[in-house]
Amino acid sequence: MGDTERAVYVQRIDPDHREEYVDIHDEVPEGVKDAMARGGVIDFELYLRDDIAVCVLEAEDLDTYVETVTGDPEVEEWERRTAHLKQEGVDVDADPDEQIPFMERIWSFSPGDGD
Repeated sequence: MGDTERAVYVQRIDPDHREEYVDIHDEVPEGVKDAMARGGVIDFELYLRDDIAVCVLEAEDLDTYVETVTGDPEVEEWERRTAHLKQEGVDVDADPDEQIPFMERIWSFSPGDGD
């Protein structure tokens, strides 16, 4: 991973809209991807199991990423478009520091790191 930062967040999907949530990600707007790239995203993965979506984000700098996507009109439009599919998750109406519900890492393991 080098000099990058990783963050994870979870969103709870409305079970009645699970299939739509999966399908809508076939058409993530270019403007959203452009904003993510401008924010320094190296890799972004989205996993889904039942009604839990797990987002794994690797970026050059998480603060830069958050500053770039928070308030970006195309990102905001995307999040509003997907909001009805979720029970909780990214909230563009929340305080900018709380829009993305990042998780706290409490443990990690890398072979050979001395632990």
